[in-house]
Amino acid sequence: MAHQFSRILCPLDFDDNSMRALDTAARLARENNGTVFVLHVVPLIIPATGMPVYVDLYKDQEEIAKTKLLEIANKQLSGLKYELLLHTGEPAGTILNAEKKISADVVVMATHGRRGFKRFFLGSIAELVLRESTCPVLVVRGTPTQNDLVATWMTKNPVTATPHEKLSTVAAKMHAGGFRCVPILGDGAPVGIVTDRDIRQYSNFLDQTEAFKAMSEPLITVTPSTHIREAARLLRERKIGALPVVEDGKLVGVITTDDVLQALTQAEHAE
Repeated sequence: MAHQFSRILCPLDFDDNSMRALDTAARLARENNGTVFVLHVVPLIIPATGMPVYVDLYKDQEEIAKTKLLEIANKQLSGLKYELLLHTGEPAGTILNAEKKISADVVVMATHGRRGFKRFFLGSIAELVLRESTCPVLVVRGTPTQNDLVATWMTKNPVTATPHEKLSTVAAKMHAGGFRCVPILGDGAPVGIVTDRDIRQYSNFLDQTEAFKAMSEPLITVTPSTHIREAARLLRERKIGALPVVEDGKLVGVITTDDVLQALTQAEHAE
């Protein structure tokens, strides 16, 4: 017999990811005739002195949050049973305490996919709840933003060459454009890529060597909707410097190691 989720706890911090988690919680409530307990936590900041800031200072934030909770509930939980919970404290601990207090059957929450230093310093709230929860936890992953996708960072309409062009011509294109690779197209479709490293290997025979003899193989490609971290993984594991970006069998761009580093650096600063 399937578990009935009649008491559904949904932490909400008002960003797009947590709103998607609320949609999931609402769907579960409709399917199970359940109640959604919507929890917003105003984080309690501990200053460098180690003394907590008095809760009175958070009254304005709590009033604003209460208004937002009411607006969201009226819009997205219409026709459902729900309760709004507002607390000030440490988010993960507050979520776990609320879970026990309301005897939740399931926690539905978003994960924000933090990486690097911020993940190390703050930890993942979802990860902490998953580790300590006494009931099932349904984690709703956020949809990648445009800045997470190869399409945002790739070089569009890159300079290309044909399989039978001489390497001297390919090298001249690289020098003129200040880039380190040229995709090779056959009948409009990418068949390979020639890099500056390939050029160096034929430095004494550029006028006699056709591009297809020097191009890197096998060809590894990505699409515009590939996540930038997946592109980074391919570049790192394959030890290559660039990836052709292909859509519907046609070359639409090139993403390089430099592009990926720029994207990841910006993402770290944004977090």
